[in-house]
Amino acid sequence: MQRMRIPDAVRRLLAVALLTAAACGGGNDPAPGGDATPPPLGAPISRTEGAAIAGAAGWTWIPFEDAFCTDAALQPSGEYQFGTSTTGLALSWGSPASTDLVVFLQGGGACWDFFTCGGAPELVPKTASSGPFGPDEFARDIYAKYPRSWVRRENLPAALRDATIVFVPYCTGDVHSGDAVATYASPIQGRPSVTWHHVGHANVLAFLKRLGATFPSPAKLVVSGSSAGGFGSLSSYSAARRYWPHAKGYLVDDSGPPLAGAAIPASTRDTWYARWGMGASLDGFCPGCRTDLSQGLRELAERYPGDRIALLSHLQDLTIRGFFGTFTLLPSPAFTPMPADRFEAELRLLGTSVMDPATSNAKYFFTTGDAHPTLEDPTVVTTPAPGLEAWLELMLADSAAWESETD
Repeated sequence: MQRMRIPDAVRRLLAVALLTAAACGGGNDPAPGGDATPPPLGAPISRTEGAAIAGAAGWTWIPFEDAFCTDAALQPSGEYQFGTSTTGLALSWGSPASTDLVVFLQGGGACWDFFTCGGAPELVPKTASSGPFGPDEFARDIYAKYPRSWVRRENLPAALRDATIVFVPYCTGDVHSGDAVATYASPIQGRPSVTWHHVGHANVLAFLKRLGATFPSPAKLVVSGSSAGGFGSLSSYSAARRYWPHAKGYLVDDSGPPLAGAAIPASTRDTWYARWGMGASLDGFCPGCRTDLSQGLRELAERYPGDRIALLSHLQDLTIRGFFGTFTLLPSPAFTPMPADRFEAELRLLGTSVMDPATSNAKYFFTTGDAHPTLEDPTVVTTPAPGLEAWLELMLADSAAWESETD
């Protein structure tokens, strides 16, 4: 495949390739490895806590002092000034009569080296979503931007219409999966190093402490996310199930496919583990993920056989092909996404070789095209039949008619 040159081609790719936010049962092991130790709990969140989010009707912002963003402020020089800030949760309370809970993880870009983390933006645009993230960012960048997504209660599947919705921000560059601080040394003389707090998984654990105390026994638990949030829904699911072992569980991974084996290069996987500390989220339930990330899907399906697990994707998703592509610096910066036909073949293989054999309750919905993601507006994803909106309703209503579908 022809290699695309920096910076024009990368900017064109990243315009569509930033992993942006979509929009936005009983008898299972209570914890990874069968650990029945009660998880740590924080203070419950009351319905009067926090502040209403201006411009986001029905949403409240709950600040956390132990959840962090890496901030990147673009300077007049064209370089970034990096720092950290605290973040929190956006919460839309459901009906007092319902205990159902939807936890949605925001999407956004990832990074794992000096260039993709923003060290030389004039050469390579920063590919990671950074902070700050607070109520203003939620109202402007999520609620207003994605009016057909699940952040608008009227768009929830009917089976979840009365649920409480929790929105988990993303500003750590590690697909919600890390617990490490990485400093990337500059290969360019005179440029300072770049430090990122890849603490997405640590943030999730901080949120779960309070959410677990607030919602001790949800009837239905949906853990979902798009793009980076899709990958994060996989890496966070066992931690969530530790807090809510008796809920009827649903995992909806939108556009975060953990392709099998060497489809994701070993060097890339190794870098994610080394830079992000990704073992913090995966090793406890999936030690085999270090050599094959698809084992995470298999492990979750086997560990939680009463749950429903869904993977959504476009068959030639350009964004994720970029995520699984290769970047070379010499002789000049160049970026090569995974070829479309190979990505489609690997995605189909993930469905047929991992999900289909694993359990009758793991299903996939693969639609044609290279768009990304699917949950920004499920109503426009009309193929394969019955369309994504109806397919999700079948899943979440526990219909026996729910099956894998692909174009």
